[in-house]
Amino acid sequence: MAVRIDGVTNRAGAAELDLRGGHPAVDFVNTVTWRGDPTRRSDHLVDFASLVGWAWHADLMSSIERRAVHAAGMSDERAARRVLRRAHHLREALHALWTSDSSDTSAVVDEYRAALRNRTLRIAGDRVRWVDQALIVDTPVNRIAIAAVALLDTVALPVVKECGDAACGWLFVDNSHQRSRRWCSSADCGNRARARRHYDHRRSR
Repeated sequence: MAVRIDGVTNRAGAAELDLRGGHPAVDFVNTVTWRGDPTRRSDHLVDFASLVGWAWHADLMSSIERRAVHAAGMSDERAARRVLRRAHHLREALHALWTSDSSDTSAVVDEYRAALRNRTLRIAGDRVRWVDQALIVDTPVNRIAIAAVALLDTVALPVVKECGDAACGWLFVDNSHQRSRRWCSSADCGNRARARRHYDHRRSR
C-alpha cells in the first residue's frame, strides 16, 4: 500500500514506524520489524521512496530536502536502486556491530567517507558548520552514516541492546541508570512477556 506524505508517495510503513531506538542510527536498524521471527519479518525499506520517507520521519532531512532528494531519485532510478542497496548493506553492518555478530567496521567506514566527500565547512554568522555541498540521491545514506559514526564514537557498543523479546529483534540505546532496561518498549514487548509468563504460570498450576 502506498501513501502520500507532503506531496511524495511512500510505501506505508517506513515513514510511520515507531522511533523507539533512542537514536536515528538505531531506529534505522529497526526498519526491519520482527527480525527474530522469519514468519513475520518485514523489511520496510522496499524502495527509494521509502528510504527517503524514513529519513524525513527520523528528522534526518527537512520536508524541503525530502522533496528535492526524492525528485533526484526519480530522475535517476538506477542511482536510486544503488543507494537503496547501500542502505541495506549499512543497516545490516550496524546491526551486526551492535549485536556482537561482527567486528567489521568497513561498511560503516566506507559510507562515512563517501558522506564526507559531499560535505564542506561553511560560515554562518559566528559559527562554522559542516553542511552538504548539494542534495543528491546519496543524501539519505550519507546522513545515516554520519549519525551512526557520531553514536559509535560516543557510546560503547553494549549500551545499544537488543529487545528481550527475541522475536521482536529491535535495538535501543539503554540510557537507564543501571543499564537494566530489557525491552524496546515496556508497554509493548514488555507487556507481552508479562502476559506470557502469567499464562504459563496459570497453566503450570
